Amino acid sequence: MWIFIKLAWRNILRFKRRTFITFISSSFGLAMLVVTLSLMNGIDKDSMNNIINSQQSHLTLYAQGYYENRDEMPLDPSIADPEAFIHLLLQNPVIEAVESRIRFAATLINGSEELPCLGIAVEPARNPFLFNIKESLISGAWLADDEAIVLGKNLADDMGLKTGDLVTLRLITSSDEEQFSWNALDVTVKGIYASGNPGIDRSALFLPLKVAQRALSKPDQATEIALKLKKGGDQHIASLKKALKPIMANSQQKFDAYSWKELENTFLTVSEMKTKRSSIIIMVMLLIATVGIVNTMLMAVMERTREIGMLSAMGLKRREIMTLFTLEGGIIGIIGAGCGCVIGGAITLYLKIHGLSMTSFGEAMTRMSEAIYPIKGVFYADLSLSVLLMVFIFGTLIALLASAWPACKAAKMDPIQALRHI
Repeated sequence: MWIFIKLAWRNILRFKRRTFITFISSSFGLAMLVVTLSLMNGIDKDSMNNIINSQQSHLTLYAQGYYENRDEMPLDPSIADPEAFIHLLLQNPVIEAVESRIRFAATLINGSEELPCLGIAVEPARNPFLFNIKESLISGAWLADDEAIVLGKNLADDMGLKTGDLVTLRLITSSDEEQFSWNALDVTVKGIYASGNPGIDRSALFLPLKVAQRALSKPDQATEIALKLKKGGDQHIASLKKALKPIMANSQQKFDAYSWKELENTFLTVSEMKTKRSSIIIMVMLLIATVGIVNTMLMAVMERTREIGMLSAMGLKRREIMTLFTLEGGIIGIIGAGCGCVIGGAITLYLKIHGLSMTSFGEAMTRMSEAIYPIKGVFYADLSLSVLLMVFIFGTLIALLASAWPACKAAKMDPIQALRHI
């Protein structure tokens, strides 16, 4: 076998220009494959982190019957005395932090300016252990138990607000008794945050839970309980949901538990569609690499017809001739895949550090990307050894398969006809 590898290597070096062009085409296709896969993985990873850290926790509990109407943000059915149930939850060692919350529709009023938004009432002391809003503050301070709000930078810019401004907050609710009710509060803008999640930065404001409970006439009640796990994998979330079933069944109030994936199924649907469409791009890149290798090997067979006849006349069997040409394609594939991984890894490393800014594609593309993904303007790649290894192995296998047909064609040549070839 070693002699065939040496012959294959020498034959590759005999046609340096053609071999170089083949290396370039296969390396380019595989490098772009590395970049595409890493960028998609990075977008998904950052999107999931932003959803979990600023929008939904790992697991959310609702009073039974609330989930079906959650888009309307009603106050009923609500969780009565959530603190008693939180005490039971914190006894579970896999739960890192818990918080009771109220979500409600709101309107922010500043003089003649009025803008609808999402109101989220949180526990100021517990919230930073679940979400990143406090650490995302770019001005002002975090909430206490006073009548103050923290709002996103985009929302603040749209309303022309800054830290310290006094603004009117209209709390809009619905319940079983009343289809529509509201209350108004004069609150201070205590802080402005930029979480990196454009949906939250553009539309959400936070205020203390106790303030919201008083304003909404819901003392010691909440619409949801958010849970953060020490390990947030799908298996851990499913295991916790299973462990909570007997606790929820034995409590006086009935609960429903939903993971962040169940609550954000729209994003996951978009992500799945993106993966399916990106497979077309991947196939095109692999086609580029495959066509280059097939073309090179076919040209080698045509130009070396007399040489193939000579090898046959000297006693080389068809299997050995096929092995020789397959090895040539394999070596080209290994070197091309290696170069592609190096080039693609270098580009991906740059995108991992600096990211791909959507602003360079125009404002329309930026707004479109923010509407689809919970990422603010810049996409970062996620460079992993598994992607590089997969592309390298896949590129090598593609090269071996691409060289199989030309190798078979060479092996089937009649030695006498090959020697007469001019």
